Amino acid sequence: MNSPQRLRRLPACVAVLFLAAVPSVHAAVGARVLVQVWSPLTPQQQSVQTLVNDASLVSDQVQKAWTEARPRICAALLGAMGKGKAAGGQTLYDLKCLLDERPVFSVTSASAKTLAASLAIGGYVEATSTTPTALGSYADPRFSVALKAQLQMVLSVQPNPDQTLRVDAAKFSLANATINSHNFSGDLLKFIADDLLPFFGGPQYRQLAEGAINAVEVDTRGYFNAALVPINAKLRGPSGYVRVAVWGKPDSIVVAFGPRALTPPTGGTMSGALRWDPSKVVSPGSCASFSISAMVQTGPAPLRDPTGYFEPGEAPMLKVGSFQLMSADKANECRYRLAGLAQGWPNQVQARSSIGAGTTAGNSLYRVKFAVAGDGWDGRTVVPSPSAERNYRVQGSASAEASLNAAAATKRHLQSPAGPVINPGGPVMNPALKAQTPYATQKKGDAVSLNPQPLPPAAPLVLPAQSPSALR
Repeated sequence: MNSPQRLRRLPACVAVLFLAAVPSVHAAVGARVLVQVWSPLTPQQQSVQTLVNDASLVSDQVQKAWTEARPRICAALLGAMGKGKAAGGQTLYDLKCLLDERPVFSVTSASAKTLAASLAIGGYVEATSTTPTALGSYADPRFSVALKAQLQMVLSVQPNPDQTLRVDAAKFSLANATINSHNFSGDLLKFIADDLLPFFGGPQYRQLAEGAINAVEVDTRGYFNAALVPINAKLRGPSGYVRVAVWGKPDSIVVAFGPRALTPPTGGTMSGALRWDPSKVVSPGSCASFSISAMVQTGPAPLRDPTGYFEPGEAPMLKVGSFQLMSADKANECRYRLAGLAQGWPNQVQARSSIGAGTTAGNSLYRVKFAVAGDGWDGRTVVPSPSAERNYRVQGSASAEASLNAAAATKRHLQSPAGPVINPGGPVMNPALKAQTPYATQKKGDAVSLNPQPLPPAAPLVLPAQSPSALR
């Protein structure tokens, strides 16, 4: 395909190649700074405020850096191409370089501590080549090499709050290079097709271009790090806040800040009793098994993305409080005191006891499982100011376990473990019981399913004989 006829059909291409370097419409890349709003008094609630929202700060600064770096990159490229016999044994001279004035800039997140930025560069290099013929320099072919390349940079996130980002690497990679002739002499076109095309279209020119430009990487990084100075100035957070995340997005670099983990106050106490009904808890166990642990949330849950999404379970928690058993006034109670709670903060408490735990009562149709629960409160959250009285109880929750079939349905009344009478022919009277319909099969945690037993065949309907007059 690299024939003189093919090359002859190509245009002079100066104008065509110039189009590759004409600025096009580029999407702007801005900078946003987010701040988490959170209070230990309402730990489950958190929101995000936008502190900075500059729609084009990053791309504007990168453009300034590219304007300064572009001549340096062109000079490095032309310097390597102009060396003696650099082009497949031939020497190039009268070189010109034109790269995009406004390359396409993009940035993405590479890891938790790095961003990947890229400049998509187009342009061309124009040159004249010597030939291995006896003709004079007037016959040297003039040609253009169209370029498509990328300048890829690694932006690392710095611990220094005054320098959020730093360019640690800037590498040039050539994606494609195509040659177009400016001469129309058949002999010269054949020389280009046989000698120059393999060089520029193969790995030789790629290695030459990449090596030349990457040799000035230090200078290139310097241009872009200088451009990051005003960007980093905008990416600072408010005093007293810490940086919690950095994201690279198609439209912006986003930095999020949150409050520092707080030290909870002390001095809060909670006291009360654990009680149970001895008529229902047959084997109560020992008060020594009763204990309460407490934790408080010391900061907001980390943001998963710039939209403000977070998982509450990832919030930082701190264990607080010391538990102490007290003397009991009654045989069916355990008294306690929990000191060292966060005064004025919501404390997440969890009570544990083997009293009634793991034991069940009931019959072949229903089971009651006993557990510790709050008595008149949710049993989970307490805000001591500075003290709080909270009681617990051992309560049972009933559920259907056995299969109700036709034989069981003939029983007129069933005594539930909790006391109320249940008629299997009608609705369940105890709302704690899950089985709500007769002739059903239900297990713990399962949905109710109808008993698939066949119904008895219906008796045929026989009408008495009537006379025709009666029918009238």
